[in-house]
Amino acid sequence: MREFITSADLENLARSGTTQLVLRPGVVLTEAARETAARVGVRIVDSPAGAPAAESWSKPGGPPAWPRGSLMDESVVAAWREEFPILADAIHVGNCSQGPQSRHVRRAIEAYLDNWLTVGMDWDYWMAEVSRAKAEFARLIGASPDEIAVSTSVSEAVSSVASALRTANGRRKVVATEAEFPTVGHVWLAHQKYGYKVEFVPVRDGQLMLDDYDRYVDQDTLVASITHVYYLNGFKQDLEPVVRLAHSRGSLVLVDAYQSLGTCPLDVKALDIDFLASGNLKYLLGIPGIAFLYVKRDLVPGLTPAVTGWFGQENPFSFEVRLLDYARDARRFDTGTPPVMPAFAARAGMEIVNHLGPKAISDRVDMLSRVALDACRRHGLKSVSPEDISRKGPTTAIDVPGGDSHAVEVALRARNIIASARGPVIRVAPHFFIRPEDIERVVGEIALILRR
Repeated sequence: MREFITSADLENLARSGTTQLVLRPGVVLTEAARETAARVGVRIVDSPAGAPAAESWSKPGGPPAWPRGSLMDESVVAAWREEFPILADAIHVGNCSQGPQSRHVRRAIEAYLDNWLTVGMDWDYWMAEVSRAKAEFARLIGASPDEIAVSTSVSEAVSSVASALRTANGRRKVVATEAEFPTVGHVWLAHQKYGYKVEFVPVRDGQLMLDDYDRYVDQDTLVASITHVYYLNGFKQDLEPVVRLAHSRGSLVLVDAYQSLGTCPLDVKALDIDFLASGNLKYLLGIPGIAFLYVKRDLVPGLTPAVTGWFGQENPFSFEVRLLDYARDARRFDTGTPPVMPAFAARAGMEIVNHLGPKAISDRVDMLSRVALDACRRHGLKSVSPEDISRKGPTTAIDVPGGDSHAVEVALRARNIIASARGPVIRVAPHFFIRPEDIERVVGEIALILRR
């Protein structure tokens, strides 16, 4: 298969200081790449046949030369903000819904589009990128790549797990919580037709209590399906005692980490989590259309998901329609053709998070949470998020009297502020690139809107 050079490759070369690119025969330079070369000042030189190997083209490896230093240093944050063009004009605190586009993610998407345009069909390259995205997710949560499956959504990932569990040894109960994003509850309720009995741990004062888990998780419980961070108000539960309690009663544990990954460090091995699912479009800085599922290696051989497809087989290309031969690792939870373009974006977004480190991001987001809570108090606004930062994820949820939070979101948009309405609250959910003064302005504008 021919080698090709994309506009994303030229962007990376320019960032590395390269001013000339010598092409050896047979290498394809896309038209978009040629235009980019002219724009960024990289001279293209065609090499004659038999040119020395030193002049041969090879794609640059690794991420760009991103800023380094403590994320609590505002000068470092200022440099990082250049990676997200929208921040030049807007304050983006809607990360609990969708993160902003980075230059790195855009280049990754363009690499796919350029490849598709010029090569037409390059499944080896595309599937390698899906594998790289799985590896970045594994790195993020402390797992191995062979324990990661790819899905199109958390709904699909949880459905796959639900279809794989067996109501054995009298265990038929699923313990979910009222803090789950509705899709998770919907999946388990839909599986009641297969013998599951679903019960919900209540939310009390915006939080989940260990005492309630103690009451609900019993010897009949097959799986405790729990969230890490509550999507509505940012409550972050301590997973360790919940996992320990569930395991002491023979229950498996599935964690939905959609609202935490990217801002909260999480190690599935240290916590002994059985399953973990997350999408990619929020704090992991990707786009819709892809999600990842962690399955503890020891559990894989005993699980046979009914939600499956040809990529869930040991050899997807055997084309044996009469043979159901599950993959030997977590790939058995893959289904149909994987989401290729979202995988390019996912890998790039997670590279940013892994480059910075979830702990550094967590420290900064905790600082921004303190700023948000203090600002709410000064402006007389009611926050329904935990005051204890250790029990709080990135989101600060502000009560909207009368409940029309969407109107507040629209009014903020008119002020170049991107926030997220959900039910009776407006959610202020910063990521590492947000500054304290941004939070002050957002909360101040919310106060003005609510007092009109």
